[in-house]
Amino acid sequence: MKIHLNLLCLLGIGSVLSLSAAENRPNVLFIIADDLGARIGPNGDQVAVTPNLNKLASKGVTFGNTFCQFPTCGPSRISMMSGLYPYEHGYSRDPRRAAIEPDSQPVMLPTLLRKNGYFTARVGKIFHMRVPSGMGSKGHDVADAWDVTVNNTGYEASPENWNKATHVGKQQRSSVRVAYDNPDIDDKEMADGQGLIEAVKLLKANNPKDTGKPFFLAFGIYSPHPPMIVPKKHWDAIDISKYSIPVVPKNDRDDIPEVNWHVRGAGFDFISEKHAVNYSHAYYAAIHFIDDLAGQLIQELENQGLADNTIIVFTGDQGFHLGEHGHWHKSSMFEQAARVPLIVVDPRQKEKGKVATNLSGLIDLYPTLCELTGITPSHKLSGISLAPQLNDVTIAGKDYEITVGSAKENKVKSNGYGLRTERFRYTEWKQTAGAATDYSMLYDLEKDPQEITNLINDPEYAKIKKDLSKKLNEALAKGIEIK
Repeated sequence: MKIHLNLLCLLGIGSVLSLSAAENRPNVLFIIADDLGARIGPNGDQVAVTPNLNKLASKGVTFGNTFCQFPTCGPSRISMMSGLYPYEHGYSRDPRRAAIEPDSQPVMLPTLLRKNGYFTARVGKIFHMRVPSGMGSKGHDVADAWDVTVNNTGYEASPENWNKATHVGKQQRSSVRVAYDNPDIDDKEMADGQGLIEAVKLLKANNPKDTGKPFFLAFGIYSPHPPMIVPKKHWDAIDISKYSIPVVPKNDRDDIPEVNWHVRGAGFDFISEKHAVNYSHAYYAAIHFIDDLAGQLIQELENQGLADNTIIVFTGDQGFHLGEHGHWHKSSMFEQAARVPLIVVDPRQKEKGKVATNLSGLIDLYPTLCELTGITPSHKLSGISLAPQLNDVTIAGKDYEITVGSAKENKVKSNGYGLRTERFRYTEWKQTAGAATDYSMLYDLEKDPQEITNLINDPEYAKIKKDLSKKLNEALAKGIEIK
């Protein structure tokens, strides 16, 4: 890596944005959308209608090359909240069921902030929660993370409502289904609409000017996680004619290991054009809904006079395919599943309205917020702080980022370990039983941004493959098997 700020953060020095006193620590408003890839206006998407996120990006920095650490909800969120890669924390879904030793349990980010004087609150999904069947539950919360939790629910959580949506293919589980609907209902009837109401209440009731404590408010939006049920007004806001269903070359999957697809089959692969258009329409309608929710919450922040001392983070937990390689879900080891949006706003930053192109990951949010709040983490973090880019987007970051996936092939569990450099995406699949498989993938994103041609057996790329494999396995050397 060209720059590494873990040590600086651990020692409590090197902060690019100084704090005059602990009581002046900034608040943190953290907004995360479920299954939201980098398909928003600030990332250059031409279909997305995101005026509020565009406005937010104009006040901060958009990190344009940000990747999740696991293209599935639970482990992705745990990496983000623990500051550790999946092969370091060993969690699959539930942070209470770790593969690491109990005395080595990492302190989750909200827990750290709470121990350092922050009021912490969660609305909706922050740690893993099944959607829609788990809406209204606490999910896999960490017990000491929050002062207040809100388990909001609504229209889309009702089995009656998501059963009457249009379904494509066979249902896998209650939380994994390709389905869409656009009921003519008010946003307040939706679980996310109820979440916004509760988040606004928390803002008003916990103004640091009244409580004397800074806050960490985490708003976990369920959309656009399937089933994609979105109020009609958001559906009507999208001109879906601007979106073209990706062209999938004949025999495209011949050089893609079957193990790459965590979820596969009818409804998830090569759906009809009619469903493809409507499902994409629902996804972009959900993005419009998310934009509206985020905009209203940020406006309330301003109404309360808190914007001048509040860090705002907007992101998603992993990406989502809309027909690339014929796939209509997440959990692959391709760009669409790994790339996520990330906008960071700190009122003290110098750069505004810029895009940072350095490689980054959700794992970097923990050290970034440590630096920006002046708090020293209690365990060694594996990401790096992104605070320097808030003052100069040209500052270099990592040489590579790592994303891990998992799937089964012939009933044998394998983990996919992917390394993303500025130019290449390289993945090795390793059976959890121990031996490495022959399933590997290499794409030259400069020449092949759609990742159509797997170069793993191309002799011209043999040296590149060797170098990337060395980097990847050196990073994994101290890791553990993911259960």
